[in-house]
Amino acid sequence: MITVRPTDRLFFAVLPEAETVDAICRARRELCEKTGLSGADVPPQQLHVALLRVADYVVPPTVEDIDAILREAGTVEMLPFRVSFGRVKSVARGALVLTAGRGCATLEKLSTRLRDALTAPGTESRRAVPPHMTLMRSETIQRTRRVEPIAWTVREVVLVHSLLGKATHRVVGRLPLRGRQLTLPGFDF
Repeated sequence: MITVRPTDRLFFAVLPEAETVDAICRARRELCEKTGLSGADVPPQQLHVALLRVADYVVPPTVEDIDAILREAGTVEMLPFRVSFGRVKSVARGALVLTAGRGCATLEKLSTRLRDALTAPGTESRRAVPPHMTLMRSETIQRTRRVEPIAWTVREVVLVHSLLGKATHRVVGRLPLRGRQLTLPGFDF
């Protein structure tokens, strides 16, 4: 029996602002100098916070596939918000990741809303990914460690096409965050 493995993946992510990418790379370099950690860095242009794996494909997704996913996800309403990541730790397969600890509530809400928008009633829910940013691959295990917080404003969600096993990511769609600010009489949010 021949096993056909996926070659392509679509996933939703948020990208750090350009100035933030510089801060992330500087923090990674300082951590490596301080701890002796070494490995393969994720290139600056590929730094992202994964939110939701949409689908794996054995052939590249079509323009129609991408358009349908963006249409469904485009129904999600959420205002831009600030995120702050202040911890690093090692996880599966030698990844060193930047996390927010318990401070990921808004990112998790965004991930859940995307998952709900893309899941047809009566079907199995797509797998949500705990919000994190992979910084590098390393054989050295790094215990959870606090770092100087790295923060930025999330203004959009991107749909990324990844070539599995090739470390190639291409943004194929952008969805600006938008929505209504909810107010209640007597309360100012």
